[in-house]
Amino acid sequence: MVLSGDALTARASAIGFFVLFPGFIVYHTLVAMGVMPALLGGLFGVVSVMLFIVYSALLPSQLHGMLVSTRGFALMALAFFAYVLAWGLVNYGLQGGRVMQAALIQTIETLVLWLVLFMMGYRLPLDSPRLARAFWIAFVLIAAYLVFHVATTGQWMFFARHMIEAEEGENVSTYQGYARSALVLLVYLIAISQRANVRAGLIVTGAFVMFVLGARSELYAFLALSAVLLMLWAGMRVKYMLTLLAVAAALIVLVVSQFESLAGSRQLQILDLSGTSSWLARQNLGQRAVEQIVSSPLLGRFGGHISSSGVTGGYAHSMLSAWVNYGLLGFLLYVGLTASAFLGSAYRMVVVGDHGAWWVFAFATNFVSLLLIVLAKPVFWPLPALGWGAFANALVATRRERNEETALQDDSAATWHDDQEQHGAARDLQGRNDNESGTSDFRPSTL
Repeated sequence: MVLSGDALTARASAIGFFVLFPGFIVYHTLVAMGVMPALLGGLFGVVSVMLFIVYSALLPSQLHGMLVSTRGFALMALAFFAYVLAWGLVNYGLQGGRVMQAALIQTIETLVLWLVLFMMGYRLPLDSPRLARAFWIAFVLIAAYLVFHVATTGQWMFFARHMIEAEEGENVSTYQGYARSALVLLVYLIAISQRANVRAGLIVTGAFVMFVLGARSELYAFLALSAVLLMLWAGMRVKYMLTLLAVAAALIVLVVSQFESLAGSRQLQILDLSGTSSWLARQNLGQRAVEQIVSSPLLGRFGGHISSSGVTGGYAHSMLSAWVNYGLLGFLLYVGLTASAFLGSAYRMVVVGDHGAWWVFAFATNFVSLLLIVLAKPVFWPLPALGWGAFANALVATRRERNEETALQDDSAATWHDDQEQHGAARDLQGRNDNESGTSDFRPSTL
């Protein structure tokens, strides 16, 4: 069987989506438990490079449909990728040196992840029952394991690296990697689910999973998304209003009943961030980024986070890092892509009333992306590109549905026209049988 470029891209997207998100959690947990060796290193980077090669080969077959069916949005995304690559190469060519080299490598690594996640979101088959089944199985296994962890250890945080020897810990993901994958897993399952009670169960169980994994930004982004979605759905159906109240009550009961155990957790430190070292460090990094932007508002300072801190991780944990690295134009393109994808999907859901899986997934992914790049995530965080692709995917799916409806209407009109012609022919034939003149005149012939 020969598969088309569309079918191959969709299949690669489905496999890659599963491996990079629920598969990522399963893989690192098995490595931490000593069940399997770290054959693929950290998994995310290695698999992304493999997918980049596949997508690069398949991209020519996708370009025409992508550019025609997404109303210019895909073109803007590809233009942004090209701009960032050119910006990095020009800066390295003009300045050279160790800092520029490190900044260029970091930019190219980010571009690989952006392109992979964009193409994945663009061709993700959200209507695939096989993919949905795989995600549900993975979610049940992950949630059950975390429940077992809390019940047997009494600890409300899961650190996979604590399960393995210190010298081998670099092969196991940090809690940020776990939380990133769990967030996307939950967003996908909420998008494809249709029943209110299933979504309520996902939100409550998902809040538990995100809490135990320990990443504050992903946890509160998930809770904010859940509240927004439930309020949107509550405006349509009474059962969603009841679901919203039930979910809120369940979470309040859980927090109150376990408050003593949870009081010292990282997640509740949000009530007093001024006393946390990570928050203070982020404030300092943000202030440094503002200073660099003020000194060069149009061009920014490519690699400025490296030159000022000495490490590639010394960036501002917000969208300001895009301004520092890629100048004002790069910042506007980066934020503009995420904001336009969010607003476009919000318009489709709220105003048009389209609550299909394509638009819910696009809305949810871009909502959490926009929220987190404003508050907590740097430009090198790759998930916004998944949201850009998801929005393009929803545009294409909507166009395809319209074309199918138009074709169906044309077929119906043609069928009706054929029926009318057949009835007319039958009447003509009847006239010729009853009257030699072949007319509908029933007066006797003069012959």
